[in-house]
Amino acid sequence: MNNFIKHCRKSLKLPRIVVIGNESCDLDSAVCSIALAFHLSNSLDGFLRTVKGSDCVVPVLNVTREDLPLKTEVVYFLQENRVELNDLICKDEIDLPDGQRAETSYVLVDHHLSKLRLNVVGVIDHRPFDSNSKLNAGIFQLIEQVGSCATLVSKIVLDSVNLHEKSSDIADLLKFLYGPIVLDTVNFSKEADKARQLDFDMAQAIEQYLGIENSEESRQNLFENLVNKRGDVSSLDSLQILSKDLKIVAGKERVVAIPGYPILVQDYIKLENAEQNLQAFARKTGSNVVVLMGMKVNAENGSVRRDLGIININDPNLQESILSVISSSTEPDFKLTKLDVNFLQGSFFEQSNIKASRKQLLPLVSDIFNEKC
Repeated sequence: MNNFIKHCRKSLKLPRIVVIGNESCDLDSAVCSIALAFHLSNSLDGFLRTVKGSDCVVPVLNVTREDLPLKTEVVYFLQENRVELNDLICKDEIDLPDGQRAETSYVLVDHHLSKLRLNVVGVIDHRPFDSNSKLNAGIFQLIEQVGSCATLVSKIVLDSVNLHEKSSDIADLLKFLYGPIVLDTVNFSKEADKARQLDFDMAQAIEQYLGIENSEESRQNLFENLVNKRGDVSSLDSLQILSKDLKIVAGKERVVAIPGYPILVQDYIKLENAEQNLQAFARKTGSNVVVLMGMKVNAENGSVRRDLGIININDPNLQESILSVISSSTEPDFKLTKLDVNFLQGSFFEQSNIKASRKQLLPLVSDIFNEKC
């Protein structure tokens, strides 16, 4: 896999197929883009055989080179798997054309809403299908609500290999995919309720292929390491933390930034220069409202706490609309309890329903822009 990555860096010919994750570039997205590109470069699985550029498949991390160090668990896990960071291609190091005549085709992993949609030839995603995606008819789609997109990529890989014939390349690939499955399912925690049957099946199949005998211990050690690396923001200031895991929702000339934290929002706002840096972040992203989503995971037992803050920058009506739609939501019910917090023009809440994540919040915010408001 590492030789493949080095080759991609040196050989970016056209036409080509780019495999790219979502703009948060979390562990799931980063691993899936690399793993799927490697797999497709060796076995096109049928769905890319007739696509122009199928002989040049390259992974691209959907993050700038400057911001890559902010993805602390990503950097850690890539290095643990002997992936040289300098060999990887970040989004600001390659031309990603989106016109109809572009010679670049795209496979999206861990998302399916993209400005690149005109040239998308495949999608692998684990979030609810969004009808606003306007994907081209007839493209390959594997969209299923499971705990991790890496679960779906693992299924593609495992369905195409002879499990009785061991291969070091396949072993490295499956070990690579194993990490985000364990992390995204919160180590298969019943309380978090992220894992679905396919997540269990793929994790067990990987463990069997790799010869892992004590799966519980293996999962726990991996989970603790990844949670600790994700939550280690000691090297980041309060501005950098906002860009660590970011989603943007835009429409009708308004922008909502939704950073995801590996710490609670209540802890973030106590950091040095938090107010000034949040305002600087809003200017940088052109945001009218910033929705802060905090999560604290206990690495030892997998227990989770969530909270959120909805901060008005310069559009109180939009802030109120977001607050209203989240508070009134029943699918899911976020189960919010108002907190007495004085920070900028924000409303802050403890979130008792820990199963409700940003994946469920994003469509609610998007729908506001789709309505007449």
